Amino acid sequence: MPRIIHPFAGLVAILTIATFWLSTAISELFASEATVIAVKTAIPWGFFLLVPALAATGGSGFFLSKGQRKGLVGTKLKRMPFIAANGLLVLIPAALFLASKAKAGEFDATFYTVQALELIAGAINIALLGLSMRDGMALTQWRRKSFLRPAATFDAQISGKKEIASGTLGLRLSKPEGFKFVPGQAVYVSFPGLKEVDANGQIRTLSIASDPDDSELEIATRLTDTSFKRYLAAAAIGSAIQVEGPYGDLVLHDDANRPAVFLAGGIGITPFRSMVVDATSRGLQHRLFLFYSNRKPEDAAYLAELRELEKENQQFTLIATFTEGEAVQQGNAVEHGYITTEMLAKHVGDLAGPIFYVAGPPAMVSAMEGVLKSSGVDQRNVHAEKFAGY
Repeated sequence: MPRIIHPFAGLVAILTIATFWLSTAISELFASEATVIAVKTAIPWGFFLLVPALAATGGSGFFLSKGQRKGLVGTKLKRMPFIAANGLLVLIPAALFLASKAKAGEFDATFYTVQALELIAGAINIALLGLSMRDGMALTQWRRKSFLRPAATFDAQISGKKEIASGTLGLRLSKPEGFKFVPGQAVYVSFPGLKEVDANGQIRTLSIASDPDDSELEIATRLTDTSFKRYLAAAAIGSAIQVEGPYGDLVLHDDANRPAVFLAGGIGITPFRSMVVDATSRGLQHRLFLFYSNRKPEDAAYLAELRELEKENQQFTLIATFTEGEAVQQGNAVEHGYITTEMLAKHVGDLAGPIFYVAGPPAMVSAMEGVLKSSGVDQRNVHAEKFAGY
């Protein structure tokens, strides 16, 4: 429910303030004095809608943050006190004052000074709410097709765990009854027993790395010094874990005549591992190219398995590239350095035909989007997901 309340209340708040602002400006510029009086005396009644909308926006936003204070979530939360203070200390007193002045017909210098202050404060709140709405849309982009669907939370247990690369932990989870997903989708992951909370919050968004037909779910994550990751690393086999979802539309397109080019950085490999395993097991005829960028081979999760999949699936080509040390040929395509237009063209050929999928750390994803744009790739053929990794 909070996921529905939050955007709806935010939209009501921004539309209400915008209505106040526009009605004030238009009535002053083009309408009669009687209209100005009607507008100014009507605005305070709108607070019965605005105040609950702002309260619902802030309360639901705080609830949805799950303790997170960094990234876009943290930025949105930091704006809310300014929006609330601006409303309570400027907009509401100004509107009440102007309503009383207008009702008395006192359109003097004081009236217009306060009205100018009100318009400035209103414009600031509209801008701040607009920025928060933009950030909210970015946060939910990875699950935009299912945003308004009621959340489904499943109880599971850790059934296995192992280090699958340097500093990267792979977890096998019992598959909850009724849980279904499409390769490339993600879940919210949380631990019922986690009490310690830091600025990164109590939940993480993790892509599913396993095949939909597997009897278990597999997820993988970089280990960092956060309370969540410390708890995860120490959790014993059989520990309770909750997964919510699945969400997201970073899924393989249907047209087998168009190649799919996956650009993965670090832990961004997880959705593509799921896609490649599924395509191989189902014998899909899509031509698949996976460019997998890491600093060193030991940092590359699932690298050995992906090499075996390449042998099994003639439609799949793996291009591993490493940014540190020297690239060592190991019987498969190996590159050195960051993914570039030249590297893509060398292995894929014409870049106009494929659908591109990008996943990895935010800086890597932004860089790849820039490379594809400069390469002339139609942005409608680019699908990207960012993995913060904290």
